[in-house]
Amino acid sequence: MSNVPYFKAEEIAPRTWHIRYAFTDREHVRCYLVEGRDYALVIDTMNGFGNLRAFCETLTSKPIRLVNTHFHLDHTGGNFDFDACYMHHLDIKYFYDSRMNTPEQMLEFAREEAFDEYRAQMEVSDFCVRRHMPVYPLYDGDKFDLGGREIIVVDVGGHSPGSIVLVDPSMRIAFTGDACNGNTLLQFANALPVEAYLKKLLHFKHFQPMFDVMYGGHQIMAPTTIDEGIEMCAKIIAGTDDHDVRPGIFGTPCVYGGRPMSDTPEGPHFNMSYDPDRILDDGPRPQVISLEPDKAF
Repeated sequence: MSNVPYFKAEEIAPRTWHIRYAFTDREHVRCYLVEGRDYALVIDTMNGFGNLRAFCETLTSKPIRLVNTHFHLDHTGGNFDFDACYMHHLDIKYFYDSRMNTPEQMLEFAREEAFDEYRAQMEVSDFCVRRHMPVYPLYDGDKFDLGGREIIVVDVGGHSPGSIVLVDPSMRIAFTGDACNGNTLLQFANALPVEAYLKKLLHFKHFQPMFDVMYGGHQIMAPTTIDEGIEMCAKIIAGTDDHDVRPGIFGTPCVYGGRPMSDTPEGPHFNMSYDPDRILDDGPRPQVISLEPDKAF
């Protein structure tokens, strides 16, 4: 394993760290480490570049547990350096079915984005290798007891069926993953309909008095972003949104509820993509269960 500094951390509150990549100036994704008296909790693992667990062990001496806000690869890529993870029960099947990048592929991606001085130093052994690992189910209202510090699990499904927010009342922080932000993506086939997502946002709003800031997987936002999301969902359902068709993150056209926003302090800060054929909530869709052998691993 090389000595490339893959990570950097900023303490954003007592025993609370905001972790980002240090080997590149490209803004990828971010994760968090929170520490209680007895345990520390890692919230998401980013892309799998470097050994996140080893880095977290330089910040805390407490036993480390892992929770994922949802199953997407830019939030679970480093999972396999940990012993097990917790995830909302609706996202577990998608996590197991995900096709992870190989260490060789991750090495290639990382070298393309790394600062010049690190490219030649990077090695395949720096990157996470997929393996079997236990995944424990989470449900709305569950709590992580870290010892003198409780973290509340809030179901805010939409971006994925089981997206969660983790609320830390002691530090007045919500760790939101991709559940509610300036580019909330609901155009995916396994995302929830807009009406179902609106119900989740209304549920999330009940917790709004418990926090002053939302630390997300890609952005830091004010709690009022929830209100903006509720308003936009209502407009989409009523057919009064901007219905702005433009290329999405993968270059293919998708529909956004609002037009691109300038990055101003006064906002608005919320926007979302959606599938025009999946606006109203017709209830749970039945599973289509394949009888093909499991090829996930």
